Order: sequence, then structure tokens, then C-alpha cells
Amino acid sequence: MIKKLLTGIILFSGVCTFAQSFSAVYPFSGVVSGTINTGSTDPTSSPSVTGLVFGSFKAVGTYTAPSASDVFCFGGWNVGATNNNDVNFTGLLDTGIYYKVLITPQPSYTVTLNSITFNMARATTGPRHWAVRSNKDSYANNLSASISTNTNLSISAGNIFFWTTDSYTIASGNQEKGCTITLAGANFISQSTPFAFRFYAWDSESTPGTFRVDTVIFGGTASLTSGLSKLTQNINSIIKVYPNPTIDGFVYLDTKDINYAKIEVVNILGNTVFSEICNQQNNEKVILNISMLQEGTYFIRLTSGAKVYNERFFISK
Repeated sequence: MIKKLLTGIILFSGVCTFAQSFSAVYPFSGVVSGTINTGSTDPTSSPSVTGLVFGSFKAVGTYTAPSASDVFCFGGWNVGATNNNDVNFTGLLDTGIYYKVLITPQPSYTVTLNSITFNMARATTGPRHWAVRSNKDSYANNLSASISTNTNLSISAGNIFFWTTDSYTIASGNQEKGCTITLAGANFISQSTPFAFRFYAWDSESTPGTFRVDTVIFGGTASLTSGLSKLTQNINSIIKVYPNPTIDGFVYLDTKDINYAKIEVVNILGNTVFSEICNQQNNEKVILNISMLQEGTYFIRLTSGAKVYNERFFISK
């Protein structure tokens, strides 16, 4: 098998990485309780991230007035727990009572979400169980839940958060940390449609018992995709690119029986950043040196007569 090494030459100076990682925080610092309160929608300015719009947190089905300031805290949750009982619970998740938030990718951007972390607390009669769901499966399942280094909280079967001991009372003004939602799978990768999340709580000891969340952090990446329409969208398995992603700047191309005259590397704006005129031979395997390119998403494009073949690959450094 013939191997041919092609070394890339940058055709456009100043090539940028068009994927931006973000950590977007909801601090709820504008929430006010009391006689003159801010109602069921968080009035705090939402996080600002290029490529997506973060909506405000809203309480649905709960009491309409917040029970504390500077946090998102409401009563009105379903009863299902008994004082000093850590075993018997009769309540169920009520799909009509929750906190919600909407995250919308802007035009020409795709968004990948990786995680949600948040602090929480409950009143002495507040909910003992809580969970997070998404519109990506029509709120059918609890998202993957875990606790980071906090023995006061745990995870029950079905990705349900649990306040472990009813006799434990959190000090005034403090919060329990460590609630983590891990977002994985196709529903949260390279999405151009909105993400909606609902935070459910249940099994309180009394209806006025409150459940609060604070410092809600969404982690992910926003990627600019304008320019991709310039590519012939016949992305397929005819071209095999490996390793993918590449971490050392070298990729191998297995092109099977395509007789191509030109190889190009195209960035996510549709601009050609590397090009090589070549005469492909049968069973030829190409080693492509693109170590000068920055981390990001690219496309291999082969031109064969009137046909153009594309395959996506990633550079990770």
C-alpha cells in the first residue's frame, strides 16, 4: 500500500477556532421576597454568552411569591414526607410543579451542553426529593444525576436527588453544594434548537415548605456554523479519516476507490485552509500533516470530477 505525506500550507492567515467554551451562571441576585416581591420570574440579568440566549428562571405551579431574597426559592410543593422519617415517602413527581429555564442557540450557531451544577437548600418542612428533566425527550426521564463530596445529599434510583437525613437542618443562609447533572448523548451535542430544563421537587412535609436553588451553572460550547452551507452536503463514510479527533496534527485518509484530483481542508466557515493538487493512485493512503491548524472542527473535501466528497473531523490540542 502506498502512503503519501501531504504537508499543509495555510491559505488564509489568522485562522481562528470558532468554538467557544462557556460557563454560564445564574446568581438570582435580583430576587426579592416580602410584601413587595419580584414574583415567579427571576428579574436578575441572565447570563450573556456569544452564540446563545439564556432565558430567565420561572416558577410554575408553586406559590407566586419567592420565600427568600437572592435565591430562587418557592413553596407549594407536593406533600409526601413525615417529620423525622427517612424511609417512608408517599409523594410523586408532579409534572405540573417545577422551575424552568430556556436556552436558545442564536442563528448560525450550534450549542453543546455538558453539565448543570447547582446549590440547593430546603426549609425544615421542604421537599426531600428533586430531579431535572429536559425537553429533548419531552421531559420523560430524569437526567443523569450525581453528588460531589456532600454526605448530606445522595442519589436514589432513577437519578433522583435525596436529602439524606431529615434531622439535619441547614444553617440559616447556607446552601448544600454538589448537585450535578451530566448531559451526554446526541440530544445535547451540536444543537441548533432550544434547550428547556425543568427542576422538579416533591415529598415535602407541608405545602409551605420551600425548595431553593442558587448558583445554577450551565457548561458547554457554542460553535459558529455560518459558511457550512458552502460545503456539498454529502458527508458520508466513503472517506475514512483517522484518528478522529487528531491530537498531534496528523490524520490518515482512506479514500477507497475514489479517483480524486484535489484534497482540501475546510473550516466551519466554509473557507479552505489547506489545499493540495494530487493524482490519486489505487489503494493509496494519504497522511495529511495539518499540525499548523488550530483546535476545532474541519472538513476533508475531495474533488473527483463533478463530484465532491466531504467528511468531518476534529483537531484537539
